[in-house]
Amino acid sequence: MTYLMQLVIILLLTKLGAHLSNLFKFPSVIGELLVGVLAGPAVLHLLAPTTFIHYFAELGVIILMFIAGLEGDLNLLMRYWRPALTVATLGVILPTFSAAALCVFIFNFQWMTAIFIGLVLSATSVSISVQVLKEMGRLNSREGAIILGSAVADDIMCVILLGICVGLFGHTTAEQPLSLMLLTKLLFFIAMFILGKWFVPLFLRFFSKLTASENETTAAIILCCAFAALAVALGMSDVLGAYFAGLAISETEFKENLALKIEPIGYAVFIPVFFVSIGLNISFSGMQHDLGFISALVIIAILGKQLGGALGARLFHLNWSAANVVGAGMISRGEMALVVANVALSARLIDQNHYTAMIVVTVVTTIIAPFILKLFIQQTNTQATHQRAVKINEVKS
Repeated sequence: MTYLMQLVIILLLTKLGAHLSNLFKFPSVIGELLVGVLAGPAVLHLLAPTTFIHYFAELGVIILMFIAGLEGDLNLLMRYWRPALTVATLGVILPTFSAAALCVFIFNFQWMTAIFIGLVLSATSVSISVQVLKEMGRLNSREGAIILGSAVADDIMCVILLGICVGLFGHTTAEQPLSLMLLTKLLFFIAMFILGKWFVPLFLRFFSKLTASENETTAAIILCCAFAALAVALGMSDVLGAYFAGLAISETEFKENLALKIEPIGYAVFIPVFFVSIGLNISFSGMQHDLGFISALVIIAILGKQLGGALGARLFHLNWSAANVVGAGMISRGEMALVVANVALSARLIDQNHYTAMIVVTVVTTIIAPFILKLFIQQTNTQATHQRAVKINEVKS
């Protein structure tokens, strides 16, 4: 019965946490993240990271990004691919080299270790940002499109840099050659394009003609999981595959109906477990020894992505309010940062203590990110309201 009680505790506390968070005008995801910290090993010990929670959380983030793709606008994404690529590039360069320089010149790390720590900070996970953008009605805005496009490019850059660094500095022979790694990444995008354009509509139409119940919903979940599995098989993040599956469905006539069916499945059960699982990775034991190191990296992690994203957006003529929304949307870390940290640990480029510190930095930035994103969105809304009022007054006068 243990896993059932874990699920009961998570679902009960996340809804209460989201409610309290909304009462204080915070994004609901903040309450769900804090439930993981407070109920986990860091404070109350009601919950702990388990295999059950891990797999439930994996399904949660896959469904979350599938929903983001399902509600996405492919034409909007294609329109902003150039600013997205620029934002991703600056968002990788600034935190990576700033963190590496800090580790070498302040904390006396070797360059190899410092570069890997910087790479951990270069990785973006927009799962949390997607939730905030959805809550505030900005997922299909210009800023939302740039954030989602940048996250895709960021993921690719991070994987390529990871492969190069492991090949140059690593002590493990288990990694793929760089040429093979790049080839599989290219194959992934070709497969996503072909399957999304031709296979997905045919698959959904076939299922829609069956006489069983909830045919289309089942077909959508099959596509979500299949695309996620294909992404992992080709060396990419599973959430990227799920996002492309949702994006492919968004171009079909099944979009509206499936969005109404999939969201209750995700938000009722799986997605809350994902948000809680992030907080469960926090532990305060022994942190006092690395507090200065962790604090410095958190600051660089936030400022590096914020400045990189905002400057990239400004280069394409977004005003500072909108540019800051883009930068804030890139702050959150997640699964890719954890992947980089795990690879660095297995390649013996960081030790266990610094690995733990990187996990803490990842979780802390993920918890802080929604606050910053909401603040900048509110500033943008206030500015837009003011501009409308000025125009109305000009027309009246």
